[in-house]
Amino acid sequence: MATYREIKGLKVPYLDADLPSASASTEEGGVWYNSATGKLRAFVAFNTWSTSAPLINVGQNMQGAGTQTAGLIAGRGPSVTTTVEEYNGSGWAAGTAMNSGRTNNVVVGLQTATLVTGGYYGSSPYSRDETEIWNGSSWTEVGDLGTGRYAAYGAGTTTAALCAGGLPAQKTLSEEWNGTSWTEGNDINNGRNSGAYANQATQTAALIYGGGPGSDANVESYNGTSWTEENNLNVAQMGCSGAGIQTFALEFGGQNPGASAVVTTEIYDGSSWTETTDMSTARGDSAGFGLATSGVCAGGNQSPKGQTEEFAHSILTYTPAAWASGGNLNNARKHFDSTGIQTAGLAVGGYSGPGDATQALSEEYDGSSWTEGNDLNTARHYLAVSGTQTAGLVSGGTTGGTNRNASSEEYNGTSYTEGNDLNTARYPGNNGLGTQTAAVIGSGAAAPGAVANSEEYNGTSYTEGNDLNTAHDLGYGFGIQTAGIIAAGTQSPQAIVESYDGSSWTEVGDVNTGRYYGASGGTQTDGFIAAGAVPPATVSALTEAYDGTAWATSPSMGTARYRLGGGGTTTAGFAAGGKTSDDVATTEELTGATTAAEAADIAFD
Repeated sequence: MATYREIKGLKVPYLDADLPSASASTEEGGVWYNSATGKLRAFVAFNTWSTSAPLINVGQNMQGAGTQTAGLIAGRGPSVTTTVEEYNGSGWAAGTAMNSGRTNNVVVGLQTATLVTGGYYGSSPYSRDETEIWNGSSWTEVGDLGTGRYAAYGAGTTTAALCAGGLPAQKTLSEEWNGTSWTEGNDINNGRNSGAYANQATQTAALIYGGGPGSDANVESYNGTSWTEENNLNVAQMGCSGAGIQTFALEFGGQNPGASAVVTTEIYDGSSWTETTDMSTARGDSAGFGLATSGVCAGGNQSPKGQTEEFAHSILTYTPAAWASGGNLNNARKHFDSTGIQTAGLAVGGYSGPGDATQALSEEYDGSSWTEGNDLNTARHYLAVSGTQTAGLVSGGTTGGTNRNASSEEYNGTSYTEGNDLNTARYPGNNGLGTQTAAVIGSGAAAPGAVANSEEYNGTSYTEGNDLNTAHDLGYGFGIQTAGIIAAGTQSPQAIVESYDGSSWTEVGDVNTGRYYGASGGTQTDGFIAAGAVPPATVSALTEAYDGTAWATSPSMGTARYRLGGGGTTTAGFAAGGKTSDDVATTEELTGATTAAEAADIAFD
């Protein structure tokens, strides 16, 4: 006999507000009546693209493997390269380089078990036949393709892969990999190149779509024996990218015949293609990977290059981390330092104006605007600032030219009081860590050059500690006295990072892009560095985040600059002032990624 629930259904909750929206466990299809608005409401899934962190190295004509939270790109154009980058769902980190440089190659598998085959040489004979396998630790060359090719299609894993089509000569040839060697299989129906394939499909259930010559809407599936034509894409595309499996796939980007790059996206349900939400940036020849519910598009031939976007089918709207404009400093300047948090920041010293006059200026930030406070007792730049807005510590610096300063000053939220001197006069740049009563000053420039020694402050005096392994000058610093990080700087190589445990310094993973003169904030296990100068002469907007183990790209600042100050955290940071072509006063605020469920009204008409 039918139950009451089967006959009448479930009762709709009667609420005076919407259901909580910030929980990832909130269920799609959840329905309620909001008495405050008089609306029947529900959580409904949407297809969305959102911008994520950029690639470290711009590129096009590349492919990816893995998932949205654990992806990999190997090889890229327009120049031939061995470069590999790994994606963690938030940003990109440098991976171990392949043995053979290539572009327009096939990439399949997972982030820790990847197969790369084929591709394009930079010189004759152009077509590659080498295959390499990544096991999460190293790349190993294995059996060659029977026929070298580039701009081909793929599917599968490191033990059962597929390579079909490609150039030169619009190949129809298909080959299968059994973990040891490649064997020729049945041909595809239409010779083609430079299209998309379902990145997570298998050797016995593959899907290829789009491509050239010209632009093609043709779609073919593979069952492990033969190829079958399926329903076409709605729009013919060449240089498009893909993600998903044979029965649930995405196609995005590319170029229409005789037209520029597009933003269009199509989703496949195993039978037909449906146009869905566009990407933010038109592009072709980008890398695609992941699933149809959670795909990634990275790089491509768009401008600016290197951008990454994530696709999601979810009730949760994902808002990625981003920099946005804040209040301007009262005085444009550079070579100052900052401390504190986004809603209570402190910017001290620096130099600015005609002739680059050294400044004693001190300003406080409330998360909206900067207010000028009482000056330092000694004007200085290249200084280090530690602590908070109401309990700050200023150490070292230079009073002009190459004069190194050993003096310190303590700030109580109103005025500066002279404290005891450093043991070694230096200008440490942004290498101040910790609090007013427990600080570390690491490395810096002293006579005649950069030094590696560090000093600890206990609220009264400085004591020499153990040396860093490398002398860092004008690098980035964040954390506390017992858990600090000093990263990069003017030394060579410039990407070196060291971690401090309150006693000794240990080299840890390098930043992806060596630089100096930037802003930083956060903790030893959750920190960031932003902007700076990249040798030989590039002013950068790049941001990188550190999780205590590795560095990954994070959304870039809106304006490239160097010689700036900053502070706060990875979810609420700030960066202010510095220099572009001239001294600037602008502030940018960093906000962390958020998710929230999207509620929609249920209409009955």
